[in-house]
Amino acid sequence: MKLRVNICHIYLFIILLCAFNGVLYPAGGLMAQGLQYLLILLSLYYTLYANNRYRLSPYFKALNLLLLMFTIYGILLIFSGEELMVKITNYVVANTGYLKSIYISLLPIYPFYVFTKKGFLKEDTVKIWFFVFLFLAIRSFYSYQATALSEFGSDVEITNNVGYTFVALLPALLIFYNKPIIQYLGMMICLYFVVISMKRGAIFSGVLCMVWFMVTNLKKISKKRKWIVVLITVAMVIAGIYFFNYMIETSSYFRYRISQSESGESSGRDDLYSIFFNHFIHENDIIKFLFGNGANATLKIGYNYAHNDWLEIAINQGLLGLVAYLVYWICFFVTWMKRKNSPQAFMAIGMLFIIYFFATLFSMSYNSVTRCSAMVLGYYFAISENELVMRSASKQ
Repeated sequence: MKLRVNICHIYLFIILLCAFNGVLYPAGGLMAQGLQYLLILLSLYYTLYANNRYRLSPYFKALNLLLLMFTIYGILLIFSGEELMVKITNYVVANTGYLKSIYISLLPIYPFYVFTKKGFLKEDTVKIWFFVFLFLAIRSFYSYQATALSEFGSDVEITNNVGYTFVALLPALLIFYNKPIIQYLGMMICLYFVVISMKRGAIFSGVLCMVWFMVTNLKKISKKRKWIVVLITVAMVIAGIYFFNYMIETSSYFRYRISQSESGESSGRDDLYSIFFNHFIHENDIIKFLFGNGANATLKIGYNYAHNDWLEIAINQGLLGLVAYLVYWICFFVTWMKRKNSPQAFMAIGMLFIIYFFATLFSMSYNSVTRCSAMVLGYYFAISENELVMRSASKQ
């Protein structure tokens, strides 16, 4: 009997090894770099495979265009030899980092799509890896916390950037469609870490996803189990209100972050936005207005990245980039809307759309797609396409 190697498991195992950078092997060393580039090469292979083998949805066609643009600009940056720096921290940015971060973020969507199409990635695998990714997120959260506290002092409250990782885990809970207790328990755990991370953008996205999930779930669930879901929902809301009040009473930093939001204070983003917006609209060089100033050009013009995808791309890739990025999000939305007949896929893809679209406004979205998000997106795009093909065949 011929043994069939499940390449999806190998791919996921490499992702797991990458997550233990600095634990199982030295951070930034030969092993760390080798694993990252191996993952990128595998992802590139399956990107080409998906484009040659399957009739891809508008989402993937727009993603192809976006990746081609980023690749051209990333290669030009590498060969430019420029030394760019985040001036606010004096951190020198490696020119290879621009393209590498985008590839690590966006390319894994293709392999997971192919693995699902070929039957390597199945529902049970996604379920198991949700818990793996949850464990890795919790580990990263406390690792980040320990590093920050050792630098600033143990009695200082901080903003933990890993909060976004927990928001990105929420769509994966849709895979437990027949286990509402696991869904809601997982949601409570994720939202707990989102709140204590003190990241306002993550809290906003997480709460928005939770509300949308609850409302949509109550509409589609059977009457037989609706009362269970209603009770769990009520319990979650009460627990959420209690926890929010607890944080208000016990955490001065949490109160400070709330007051920042109420007063419209954006942690310095307003200044950055003003710099880049004014630079773009007052650009006199027609070539730079159309094609931008090059990858990572925000570091030459300002003192930090834009922390807004639209402004970052406007400066780096110009009007051409903005059009390509707008097309990407339109195609994402259109492809999502075409999944209405696949309830689980519609909800999961919709949550991912909400999370990463809102991230474009106050964070960096296109280079921060987590491996769990890529897995869920690739899986549900493929599953919903298979369902569409089966429905079409049954009508003939």
